[in-house]
Amino acid sequence: MKITALILSFFTFVSSLLWGAAYPEYSKISEKAADIPGLKTDFVPQGSTYLADEDSFICCGYMENGDPSRLYVMKDGAEMLVILSRQDGSKYAGHAGGVTAAGEFIYVSNAEKLFVLKKDDVISAKDGDTVSFVGSVPVPCRASFCSCDGETVYVGEYHAKDYETDDSHILKTPDGGEYSALVFGYAVNPDSQFGINSEKPTVAYSVCDKVQGFAATDDGRAVLSVSGGVMSSKLKIYKTGGEPDGEFEIEGEKIPLIYLDSGRAEKEITIPRMSEDLEFCKGKILVAYEAAAKKFVSGILPFSEKRMMLVTV
Repeated sequence: MKITALILSFFTFVSSLLWGAAYPEYSKISEKAADIPGLKTDFVPQGSTYLADEDSFICCGYMENGDPSRLYVMKDGAEMLVILSRQDGSKYAGHAGGVTAAGEFIYVSNAEKLFVLKKDDVISAKDGDTVSFVGSVPVPCRASFCSCDGETVYVGEYHAKDYETDDSHILKTPDGGEYSALVFGYAVNPDSQFGINSEKPTVAYSVCDKVQGFAATDDGRAVLSVSGGVMSSKLKIYKTGGEPDGEFEIEGEKIPLIYLDSGRAEKEITIPRMSEDLEFCKGKILVAYEAAAKKFVSGILPFSEKRMMLVTV
């Protein structure tokens, strides 16, 4: 047993050195939040969030084999599987691109909607139970990811080749570039039906291509998860304070528009490939990864992150 423990310790030490060499800054400023669940199944992790009152992490995603999408609730090293279904009880096998929570609700983003779950239904479920959405909120983007800073629920879209967005989302940026994706923010309102003022967003952010996640920090910054393919991902950090850069018209009304371009850029951090949804929690950025899913040969490529990580930005 002692020899086995020594061997494991040696390989852990070598692995740490290799990660440190490949991602020196990331290795210094990140820590494990939880192991990514479901990696021995056809689960493809996409979204991540944190339930502060329950001190629990959530990871959501879809099933590559077409089974119903799911989320996992993780606390104290244990994980609970929850299968997702539509309001009528039928199978939900949508992308389940992002997950976040506000008040008594949990939101799963996909297909121009925020699908809504009651948090109590999820927390009180037993491992393997099916929980149905209680409704959905239509949003004016493809709803690839979502997050919440306590006051605003954000939902945004991914744009790249073969992943087109609405023509009205193609905007010239103040620095002379062109962006084709938007992130919208909705005010949290515990008195509304699904916990947010869903009639119209309060703000829009114009963002670059290949954004997989967005999070707003408590010190006035926005963080983007930018990734695609097997290359390393980036966390791009921007300042959002001051006056808006313009306005965006939606359904005949104008809302503040902020361009997350070079004029607001603060820094970027290189992180492992296939970073996904983000959430701001515990003063850090929670990052989910999909690289270790069976769909991608179970993370056979080096530096395929198998943990949800908390990153200090």
